[in-house]
Amino acid sequence: MIRTDRSYFLPVVALLGAIGVIDTAILNPTISAYAVTLGAGESVAGFIAGLYSIVAIPASLAMGLAIDAIGRRLALVVGLGLTAVWIFGYALAATPLHLMLLRIAHSLSGALVFPASIAMILDAARRKIGRSIGLYWLVVGTVIAIGSAISATLVTGLGFRPLFRLVAAVSLLGMVVAIVMPEAPPRRMAPRASLQVIIASFRWLSVAYLSMFALYFAFGMIVGALSLVIIQGGVPAEEAARSTALYVALATVVSLPGFPVVGCLIGRVGNARLLGGGILLTVAAMALLLVSLDTAVLIASAVLLGGAIALVFVASTAVASIPEARGVSIGLHQTSNIAGVAVGAPVSALVLELLGPIAPFLLAVLMQVIALVVIVAGRKVIRPADRELMGPSATGS
Repeated sequence: MIRTDRSYFLPVVALLGAIGVIDTAILNPTISAYAVTLGAGESVAGFIAGLYSIVAIPASLAMGLAIDAIGRRLALVVGLGLTAVWIFGYALAATPLHLMLLRIAHSLSGALVFPASIAMILDAARRKIGRSIGLYWLVVGTVIAIGSAISATLVTGLGFRPLFRLVAAVSLLGMVVAIVMPEAPPRRMAPRASLQVIIASFRWLSVAYLSMFALYFAFGMIVGALSLVIIQGGVPAEEAARSTALYVALATVVSLPGFPVVGCLIGRVGNARLLGGGILLTVAAMALLLVSLDTAVLIASAVLLGGAIALVFVASTAVASIPEARGVSIGLHQTSNIAGVAVGAPVSALVLELLGPIAPFLLAVLMQVIALVVIVAGRKVIRPADRELMGPSATGS
């Protein structure tokens, strides 16, 4: 049995959490093309690709309640085991409808894994929550970055169906590891009790959720509109797509070393200041895009956004890590992430068409301003939460 007091515990749990998302990091760029090979038209293929995120928004709440009710370890075992089944099923799909149903099932099981792994880390962290969260995101972020980077290479080298079998095997291995994980939640909670805890804590939980939503709303503006704005400037579509991909990759890479650094700062600086700093960096990143889209400016903007990701990810996770009902609290935190891109990406294209090339980035700045106002207004609410989670040395002001 793996023990929580050993140095390998955090990396092992973080790897399980990474397995819960690396399947999407590797498969999402390939699903629409695979759907076409099954006979789907372009619009249906795009819908199938986005279906995972669409289902994940409500599923994260439902699965979070399930995690609190059945415990972290069982949630990991069930989530990883079913994920392996559904992804293996991708290789057996004969029609776009089959693939669509498998994407829905995959989203439901995937929504168990990520919140359960974070909750397990937080249960064991006790007063080292900031450091544990920082290291967790470092491991998960690194695995996601690698998975996204090698996705195209894997598809080219293996083909669709062998790739699905490989990813299913990784999930199955994760399930085997999860079976020997410790089970140490504070106590299992019925869904009604979990929701009562969330409602009672929502004044300060909303600060975490809105901060995460605002960050990923801006990220949605990048993935939804940046390449289109570059194309409007006379750049070929292929080059515009490459610039956007490099922007996202650079922001992700920059965030990785920031995760453990921010985790160590939480107890000294407080979550409100870290969240506010992350939102201000996001404002600066978007403001640069209002000035120019030259390569140097894009690089500077991506670096700033990478710093914002590290600050907001770690601090908002800490605020959301309430001692009870952690499963549903982290599930809602995950929902705010997904919803930010789900709303931001389509809205960015709409405002670009209606209002012009600077509108998406201006709207992103406006969303950050709203989040900053909420953070400042809620700093006194966050402060007691900091003390409860990380001890009296946490300033939270």
